[in-house]
Amino acid sequence: MKKKTKVLCVCAKGMNRSKYLAKYLRGKGYSTTHGGIEPYKENPEWKWNPLSQKKIDWADVIIVVRERLVGDLKKKFKMKGKNIVVLNVTDSKRLIPEEFKELRDLDHHNFQLKWTRPQLRKAIKGHLPLK
Repeated sequence: MKKKTKVLCVCAKGMNRSKYLAKYLRGKGYSTTHGGIEPYKENPEWKWNPLSQKKIDWADVIIVVRERLVGDLKKKFKMKGKNIVVLNVTDSKRLIPEEFKELRDLDHHNFQLKWTRPQLRKAIKGHLPLK
């Protein structure tokens, strides 16, 4: 039996992009988990899914959904020898390209369905299969 590649998906809070990407990759046969690197500053009582060194150590591949998060990831955790894949997918309406501005009027759920999730699938496609 072939060992499944263990993939850790990382986003800011560990609640949206990383969670979706982990589920998507699990459907492709990978063993996955997810987490976030930044707690909520606006409302500290909101729940988030923090990363841990244990999750980092578990992973064969770490996928970071935004380039801006890589520096903090490397500062907070021991990453020696880890295969890191960096995507650049935002889930912020204000950061999407102007030609997609009509999507800014969508509610959060529909914005995720029409923008964020398709962008994640498109961005990861060029990195598959993960090893």
